[in-house]
Amino acid sequence: MRSYSRSTSAALCCLALAVTAGCSSTPEPAATESTSAPEPQYELTGVPGTVLDSEDFGERSTELSDTGTTLYRLVYESTSGVDGSPTAVSGVAAVPAGSPPEGGWPIVVYGHGTTGVQAGCGPSLSSYLLGYHYVVKDFAELGYVTVLPDYQGLGTSGGTHPYLEPRTAGYNMIDAARATHAALPDTSTEWAAAGLSQGGHAAWAANELDATYGQGMELVGSASLSPPTDLTPLVRAAEEGTLTTPQKEMLPYLLYGAEQVDPSIDPNAYSGSVAQDNSELLLSCDSGGADARKQAVEAMAPDEFAADSAESEQKLLDVIGRNTLPQVRTEVPMYVAYGALDDVILAQWTADGIEKACALGDSVVAEEQPEAGHDVSDEAAISFISDRFAGRPVTSTC
Repeated sequence: MRSYSRSTSAALCCLALAVTAGCSSTPEPAATESTSAPEPQYELTGVPGTVLDSEDFGERSTELSDTGTTLYRLVYESTSGVDGSPTAVSGVAAVPAGSPPEGGWPIVVYGHGTTGVQAGCGPSLSSYLLGYHYVVKDFAELGYVTVLPDYQGLGTSGGTHPYLEPRTAGYNMIDAARATHAALPDTSTEWAAAGLSQGGHAAWAANELDATYGQGMELVGSASLSPPTDLTPLVRAAEEGTLTTPQKEMLPYLLYGAEQVDPSIDPNAYSGSVAQDNSELLLSCDSGGADARKQAVEAMAPDEFAADSAESEQKLLDVIGRNTLPQVRTEVPMYVAYGALDDVILAQWTADGIEKACALGDSVVAEEQPEAGHDVSDEAAISFISDRFAGRPVTSTC
């Protein structure tokens, strides 16, 4: 089976848009598509998981429709984790060929890695799902209805994208499962959350939020690959001038996301001249600008993202600290994999997050992959998800 951790590399091997030299498994990106997020025209009901719109997606993705998979683009109602307001979120659901099993197709909601922060950066606006068509194909072949949410602010023009804000991401994942079950009557209420990088963070957050927000659905487990748990060390690395190249790529997104949570955050207070002069380029998801983005990152000074004052640094640390995982005890098991050679989310950061989750009483199956970087193997994650749907016992590594 093709690894979904490798297949997501088509859009993004690492947390930031692909300029990282170490992502050798990254295929060449497809030609730039003209994508634009439709203007919001939805009457929100205040009921999370409500399907607001749906359309046939099959004609747009021959790579998937040729397999017999039936595809839909859904717009569904979710909740902002920033202010609790109702939001419209888009995504793609894929139904396997054949008849559903007894009880209905189980659902896997897969959180994608970083694709950008602008409205046009949603995978559902791309015929090849920004490289995630392989993810959908692989899980569909295993007999799961697979859902790829865009996340709030991506794919539709309603609202902004609070990058790596866990409550929003977790709500979007849970409501993707709800909406899919509502739209497709041959689905089960059982579902699993999975994802790589930003998506691994979203899957972990969904697990934590499920007990209080997931009513009506039954989460069986989550699988998080290379999840960013605590990024306050990244802010400190920016101050010290020790950021790696892919971490420099990530900082504009992180600052943008922090500003959505706390509007008093001014990204310019943490950006040098190169980052300020190229701010629009660095936030773009247009694959045609990849070379220019790479040149901009290479031109950055070591302290490009150092705060302009101690007060500014502390303000950012406070916002990023509120996004740290874990936050509460989870009710269902989780699998977490991370690479010992990861130069985006350092291995120790993930190990610290796992240790905190174990201290809360979580059931965690953790795997450090000694030869892996940010792009880790997914084989054990796939087995973990299959075991959860089968009701097999879990042996925690805590």
